[in-house]
Amino acid sequence: MGGQAAWEAATGILVDGTNDNADDDANYTKHTSVSDTKDGGISVWLPEIDGRMLDIVQNPNPSTEPQTNTALLPLSLLIPTNTLPSSCVCGTVSFHITRPNERSYLPHSGFPDLQYAACKHSEDFMKNPDRVKWWIRVNGTKYLAGTCACRSCRLISGFEIQTWAFVPRENIFFHVTGVDEQPTVFPLDFATLPSGILQTYESSPGVLREFCGTCGATVFWHDIWRPDVIDVSVGLLRAAEGARAETWLDWWTERCSFEEEAERGRTGEPARIARKLIDGLERGLRLRT
Repeated sequence: MGGQAAWEAATGILVDGTNDNADDDANYTKHTSVSDTKDGGISVWLPEIDGRMLDIVQNPNPSTEPQTNTALLPLSLLIPTNTLPSSCVCGTVSFHITRPNERSYLPHSGFPDLQYAACKHSEDFMKNPDRVKWWIRVNGTKYLAGTCACRSCRLISGFEIQTWAFVPRENIFFHVTGVDEQPTVFPLDFATLPSGILQTYESSPGVLREFCGTCGATVFWHDIWRPDVIDVSVGLLRAAEGARAETWLDWWTERCSFEEEAERGRTGEPARIARKLIDGLERGLRLRT
């Protein structure tokens, strides 16, 4: 009581700035709560921005996430041991991912901008005419994952960087509590998934994004042209080793998807600091190749 409230604004929604002097721009200074990630999260790819080293702040009291753990416990006996549990913070969205299998190779998908910048390649090439199964990695044991700086992800989440894993729908299984309060596991089918679990936003014609209607967590990206390979928000994955889930994911370090959109629709200071951030991320990614 009596103190001033402190507000934090997600920088991804900052669009225009009147400051013309780049020397007066705000600077990113640190990664916070890094201990919550267990493995450092994306801080390992972003040690500096524009030559300025970022501090690593280890949270002395890392979150124990009791709500999520409680939501997952009743389902543990139904989930095979070699799977990757995933959940939003409130537990409304709960699912697990299985390792690649023969059915993981069945879908067809054009190449992602993560691997090949769409602005630099022909439309025919991006359609992946040779039907490369680019989402399956490391001799069929992991899924491709990467970072994205596209304008849509930024404005929808509020954050400059979104991390995605590319997983076949066949390998995603939802945890649903029935009317008898008993948990059940369902293969992901957007058409039959019970209401109240996912909320959907069509960010452009044919492009769908799912999020938790309770806590707001970003969950999926998919479209009508690639219905069977789903972008899964990596922040929901609960890998024992940490946030990067590297026993499950093979991270693409040659590029940040849509890096050229970091400044799109922005002017002045927000555009400049975003450009520096994504440039720093790409430098850090390539150093760890």
